[in-house]
Amino acid sequence: MSKDQVRNILNIIFMTGAIVGVAFFLSKNEEKHNLGLYIILCSMLVKIAESALRMMK
Repeated sequence: MSKDQVRNILNIIFMTGAIVGVAFFLSKNEEKHNLGLYIILCSMLVKIAESALRMMK
């Protein structure tokens, strides 16, 4: 698997995680609100890993 394919997969994981995280974050339930924050934070870690791969090119 090439580095570009790994980057594309990481970007897809980031985008879906961000969308799901925002959906949970905007919910009225306090527990889902906090869960949305954690999902967004994990998505940001995936994005940082993807950016690190891009810089190593």
